[in-house]
Amino acid sequence: MSARAYRGTSSFGGPILTIENNGLVYEGAPVFGAPIMKIDGENIYRGNSSWGAPIATVKGGYVYKGTGFMAAPIAFVDGEYAYKGSTKMGGPIANVSGGGRMSAAAAAVFLLLM
Repeated sequence: MSARAYRGTSSFGGPILTIENNGLVYEGAPVFGAPIMKIDGENIYRGNSSWGAPIATVKGGYVYKGTGFMAAPIAFVDGEYAYKGSTKMGGPIANVSGGGRMSAAAAAVFLLLM
């Protein structure tokens, strides 16, 4: 079973990401080609491995750029929705079908950092 991430609040149209149970994240759907991100614990890495520094770290509902969380969060994750910044203000930038907090965080990272 895999999760699908969609831009905005609706799951209408094609997904922007497919997140597999093993943490590999692919752009679009169906899954073809190389993964663009890897979820490992609370970290998200570029590419298909957890080698090197993460591009984002998730602490609670907050998504931070890189490894540190001393700066302001780039996104807030609440259930299946991801919001830009540290609050729900402005509405969700992405929603996830079939996934959890880290899948929503991957969608936020894709939209805000990649």
